[in-house]
Amino acid sequence: MDKHHRGAIPTSDQCHGLLKEYNVPDHIVRHSEVVRRVAVFLAGRLNGSGENLSIEEIEAAALLHDITKMEGIEFRRDHAETGRRLLAKLGFGRIGEIVGEHIRLKGGRETLRIREAEILNYSDKRVMHTEIVTLAERFADLETRYGLKDSDTNTIERIKAGQKRAYELEGKIFSGLDFKPEELLRRMEVD
Repeated sequence: MDKHHRGAIPTSDQCHGLLKEYNVPDHIVRHSEVVRRVAVFLAGRLNGSGENLSIEEIEAAALLHDITKMEGIEFRRDHAETGRRLLAKLGFGRIGEIVGEHIRLKGGRETLRIREAEILNYSDKRVMHTEIVTLAERFADLETRYGLKDSDTNTIERIKAGQKRAYELEGKIFSGLDFKPEELLRRMEVD
């Protein structure tokens, strides 16, 4: 497949090569591996219920979603957007589009069909470091880490708004599944 084809999807080995090439720290690679496991599991289950998600796109996007995270921290940039641009430049435009929505979903895209970007966005929120957690645990951690050290209430309000959107997305995803969100870890261990 032509590397510059919009639909190019890097293999797992290519993704790991890119993570190494762009000096992504081991702890972020391990986090991305767990996000990949959650996302692929959910997508597979949803496809079994009639969705038509691209497992290959989800797997690549999950592995690469934090490829520019360190740059984002260092230069206070939106690493979802810098990741999107980098992947587009490398010829992986579709994967970049999915990565570009892993923090915030683009508005005006609400459909009944579940999109690959929604699976990545949700899966990333269910993984704290390398542990699969509930949304409540994840957002409590975010509030502690980012909200309380800021004296302005805008950060906490942004976190609360993100939490509300995450619960709405969770409802959409799990409406097509035969188990509850809090059963995710147990179901993944059984399958």
